[in-house]
Amino acid sequence: MVSTEGKLLIGGAAVGLAALVGVVALTQKAAAGTGQMTLSAPASDTVGTPITVTATYTVNGQPVSGATLYLFYYYSASPVTASSIPSTSFTLVSSATTNSNGQASWEFTPTEAGYYYLVASNTNPPS
Repeated sequence: MVSTEGKLLIGGAAVGLAALVGVVALTQKAAAGTGQMTLSAPASDTVGTPITVTATYTVNGQPVSGATLYLFYYYSASPVTASSIPSTSFTLVSSATTNSNGQASWEFTPTEAGYYYLVASNTNPPS
C-alpha cells in the first residue's frame, strides 16, 4: 500500500468557547505519485462544536475500499508551517475504514482557539 498523507489546517484566534474556527483543506500526494488522499471539512466552526473530517483515498485514480486510515492532530496557539511539524508530534484522534468510494470520516472537536493541524494517513504513526 502506498503511504500518503492529507493535511488540514483548522485555525482560530478569538477568546472563549464561542470563538470561530476557520478551516482550510490541503492535499499532499504520495512520494511515488500514485496514491493521493484529500481531506474536506466545513469552512468554519466554533470551538467546542464537532466537525466532520472526510478523507478520500485513491491509488492510481481508483478508490481504495477497506483501507484503515488514521486521523491525527497537532495543536498550536499560533500558526506554524505545517511541513515543519515532525510526524512524531501528532496525536491520534481515531481510525476509520474506507468505504467503496475510498472515503473515511471522523468527528473532531476543537477545544480551544488556536491552530489545529490534522493529518490523515494510512500508517500509524503518520509517515
